[in-house]
This record gives sequence, C-alpha cells and structure tokens, in this order.
Amino acid sequence: MRRGGLKFLLPILAGGLTGCAVGPDYLMPHIGTPAMFTTGSLGGSSGGAVSVAQSQSPAIARWWSLLRDPQLETLIQQAVVANPDIEVAANHIRAARANEVAVRGLALPIVEANAAAGRGTGTNSTKGRVAGPLNAGTNTNGLEEITHVAGFDAAWELDLFGKNRRAYEAAQYSTDVAIEQRRAVLVSVVAEVARAYVETRGIQAKIKASKENVARAQKIFDLMKTRFDRGLTNELDVKLASRQLATLKAELAPLASEEYAGCARIAVLLGTYSGGVCQELSAYRQIPTTPSRLKTGLPASVIRRRPDVRAAERQLAVETARIGVAVADLFPRVEITAGGGLQGQGIGVVPVVTKSIYSVGPSVYWPLLDFGTLDSLVHIQQLQADSQFLTYKRVVISSVEEANVALSRYRAAMATLRSLGIAVKESKGAVDLATERYDRGVTDSLNVLDAERQDDELQLQYVQAKADAATAFIALYKALGGGWEMFEQDLPAPRARPAVLAAFDHLHDH
Repeated sequence: MRRGGLKFLLPILAGGLTGCAVGPDYLMPHIGTPAMFTTGSLGGSSGGAVSVAQSQSPAIARWWSLLRDPQLETLIQQAVVANPDIEVAANHIRAARANEVAVRGLALPIVEANAAAGRGTGTNSTKGRVAGPLNAGTNTNGLEEITHVAGFDAAWELDLFGKNRRAYEAAQYSTDVAIEQRRAVLVSVVAEVARAYVETRGIQAKIKASKENVARAQKIFDLMKTRFDRGLTNELDVKLASRQLATLKAELAPLASEEYAGCARIAVLLGTYSGGVCQELSAYRQIPTTPSRLKTGLPASVIRRRPDVRAAERQLAVETARIGVAVADLFPRVEITAGGGLQGQGIGVVPVVTKSIYSVGPSVYWPLLDFGTLDSLVHIQQLQADSQFLTYKRVVISSVEEANVALSRYRAAMATLRSLGIAVKESKGAVDLATERYDRGVTDSLNVLDAERQDDELQLQYVQAKADAATAFIALYKALGGGWEMFEQDLPAPRARPAVLAAFDHLHDH
C-alpha cells in the first residue's frame, strides 16, 4: 500500500477507536421505600402470635431449613436439578451470552473469501459476481477480458458515535435480565415445591384425623346400638349415631383424591411422573412446624434481593442503552472496505494472464432527509425507557406491599392456630364430660353426639390451620425474595468459532 493511502486512513481509524457514544449513560434510579414493614391491621389488633425483627438482614438463603423437614429439603434439591422451567431459564442465559458474542462481533472487521469466473461480450466477465471491494481493484490493463477473479474482501464500520458500544451494553444488560429471571424462577419453584409439600402433608393429616374420627364415631354407634338392643335408649339415638358415622366416612374419598393431586403437583415441579413421588410421600409425616420468631429484614433489603425487582431494573438499563443505538442512526456511518487477490484471463482467451489486484478506502452514509423516520424511532425508544422506569417503580412498590400482606397473613395464621389449639383442648374436655354425664344418665345422647361432631370439626380445622400457617410462612419468604442464592451456576455461552471452522463443526453434527 502506498504511504499516501495510510495518511488519509489513520485519522479515520483513530476517530473510530476514540469516538464518543451518543445517548444517555445509564444511572440506577432511586425509588424510596418505607423504613419498616407494616405488620399491624386496620381497625383491629396487630396480633402477638409471631415476633418480627426488622432491624437485621434475614438469613433466608435456605429459609426452608427453618421448617426442619429433611424430606422437603431433598425434594427442593431434586427440583432445582430437574425442573424444566429452571433449565429453560438457564438456556436463556446461555443464549443471552451468545448474543453478546454476536453483537461484539458486529463491531469488528468482517473478512470474506470471493471467487468468480465467466465469459461474455464485455471486458470484465466477473463484474457483479464478486464483492464490491474486490471488484473495485480489477482493471483491464493489458487484458482483452477479465475471465476470473479470486481473493478476499474486508469491511469495518467505524463506531464513531458509539452505536456498536451501546448495542453491546444493551446485550450485556440483557444477560443480566436473563440471570435475574432464572433467579426468579428458582424462587418460584422452591416456594411451589414447599407449598405443594405442606398442602400434601396437610391432606394426609386430615386423612389421619378423619380416620380417627370415624373410629370414634364407630364406637359411639356400637354403644348406642348395644344400649338400644338392651332397651336402654330409643331408636333415634341409633339413627343419629349412624348418620354421623356415615357423614365422616364420606369425607375420606375426596381427601384421598386431594392427596394424589398434591403428589402430582410435586412430581411436575420435579420434572417427573407421580408414581415414584407418591410412593416416596406415602409414609405419614407431620405438617412442618413454623417458627414464631422471624427476621424479615427491611423493605430496602427486599428490593435489593428480589429477582423480579432486579430484572426490572436491568431491563431499564437495556432500554436506556438502546436509546443510544437509535440516536447513533441519526449520524453519519463511516466504513472502511478493502479487497485484494488475483485477476486474470484464460477461460477461452489467450494469452493466459494472472496478476494481483487490491483496493482500499472509506465510504460514508448519512441519512440527510428521511422525513422524521429516524428521529421518531429515537422518541419511541425514549418512551419505552420511560415506560420501563414506571414498570420498575410499580414492581418495587408491589414487592414491598406483597411482603406486607404476606407478613400480615402469617401473623393472622399463627394467631388462628394458637386459638384453635386452645379450642381443641377445651373440646376434648367437653366430649369427655358429655360422655361421662351420658353414662350416668344425667344427659341424653344428643349432647354427646353434638360434642363429638364439634370436636371432629375442630380437629380438621386445627389441621388446616397448621397447614395454612406453613403455607403463609412459605408465601412470606417467597415475597422476601429468598431461595435463589444457594443455586447459582456458571452458565457460559456455547463456544463460538469463526464461520469457516464452525461450518465444518456443524457439518460433522449431521
């Protein structure tokens, strides 16, 4: 290359390497949060069934361990490994990182191989058959007709106004979004496994309580039947006892169906079928006991931890970077192109001649008059960024309020459980007293049957309240955004090779 050619290219190359990046630089927005969670209730008592500490950051990376159920921990581990939604989210991260590589490649020079041959009535039968930069180097000096050309061409668009840099920023931020979305899926899957497990154990506890109620009702029926046969009571007592026994038996079949449905939900979350899961859960275990003391941390810590909030903030960064991409389209685009190789004649033309050729130089494109199209695209992108900011603000507010609601429900569930525990204890005393009075002939059978019926109902209500408390506990920690920290993974992009090498790789795939 002549030294004169270098003189005009060097300033352009320097400008391409040091040019500015148009568009706004991203700054993380600040959205204020309340100093404390709201733990009371409007127009009523705030309750004292659970103690809440908000002054320290909660240790919630393994919040399910507070339930002290090894089988639940095993199921969660299995779900994290095998859940299809988690793997889909992981593939989104890999794809986003592959997109980073692709976008970064757009800012680098592109080199292509070209070759063409032909005969015609013109002086250059390869014109239009090879790339422009290579064709620009062809010449007919000393030739009757150019019949074949082969060589390489290259192009490099100089990033004078930062379009490629902003696009790469957006690609990097998009990867951050994908990472946070996987974390959000983890939070959801862990919580759903725990909730389905608790509900299934709750149904099993109801089945156990119902069977005990049936056994007790059977004893009462047998007692009434014996007393009737001996003429010590009337037929009405037998009918009422029989009715109560049949009613309790009728509750067992639906509970068995609900138990299977719970196993099936867990199996789906584990990415498998229900047979093995139901067998694994067939052995009875008590409903996990929830703690009465919690450390929720402060609302600001929820914002920093929750993946959906973090994903919304990262998406705002994406939209902000894309403003720069749109603005850069308003400015000139400068591209350096070059070509070099061999040209010659010899396909039916004599004498056979081959000689080297080359061309190099810049090209400039500037859309001077587009009737506002490109500027409108800038405004559209700015509005999209503004909308994403409002989305981010909404997610922040709803996250804090979701935690408030979950905390309030947990307090209420624990208060209900405590009251029902007292009611169950008193109910047992009432049944014993009514039975004793009936045996002594002081009261009739209606009091005994009514006490038994209310006790049966309270037993099931207490079991449901215990399951509800555990479910509310799970919902609270899901609202706090816990559960993803333990399952971070390095998910690199698939290896990307130059096209000429990748072509052979993928050819071998088939």
